[in-house]
Amino acid sequence: MSSDTSVGARRTGVGGGVNPPSAGTKPRITGATVPAPAKPTRARRRPAVIALGLALVALGVLASVYLTTTLGQTHQVLAVTNDVARGETITSGDLTAVDLPTGPTLLKPVDAELIREIGGKKVAAADLPAGSLLTPGSFQDALQPAVGRSIVGIALAPNQMPRTALNAGDVVRIVETPVTGGDAPPEEPLSIPAVVVTSQAATIGDQTVVDVEVAKDKAAALAARAATGRVALVIDPALPTGEG
Repeated sequence: MSSDTSVGARRTGVGGGVNPPSAGTKPRITGATVPAPAKPTRARRRPAVIALGLALVALGVLASVYLTTTLGQTHQVLAVTNDVARGETITSGDLTAVDLPTGPTLLKPVDAELIREIGGKKVAAADLPAGSLLTPGSFQDALQPAVGRSIVGIALAPNQMPRTALNAGDVVRIVETPVTGGDAPPEEPLSIPAVVVTSQAATIGDQTVVDVEVAKDKAAALAARAATGRVALVIDPALPTGEG
């Protein structure tokens, strides 16, 4: 009996307490429960925003490809090497080929391959300064007068004009002269301001045929007097653009 009691005492421990847990057994912890961390929420993306972003990326790629392939490319166009006055014939020596970058531009230069169709066959439609690009509006088959202007041809003998060579664009006056052997008019003779368009020797005789541009309302009076041969040409200083 006493042996059983001693065994029970050893099991319950001193004072009837509960035996401590054996080695290898984890004690249970009691107390407040710690909540688990909340799962992060994923932002919801709208399909339209995603599509817009993809479109912008694609546009940027296309722009890069375009710039890469075009900026390095050039094509040859015609440029003017010498000053060519309005009405003068454009010669091949007045033109040269230059490289122009390929790409959008407000200019419409003439392709260099057309030099044989222009050189010696076209006249300048306006004053062409050296270094400028040739455009389709820079030349034409024959000079046409501007709005409100007319071109009149005059045949002049050597004594009716200065010996100075005439060039297209020269500012002149066509002066009415008296009959051969007649007295000079008491009043200042009629004179009409004009601009030389072309000047070349006549095929017959020693006359020079000069085409001049005048105001439209003066053309008839000049043509009538030129037909009588009673005119002379006087060279004047150049006038500002739009006068004469």
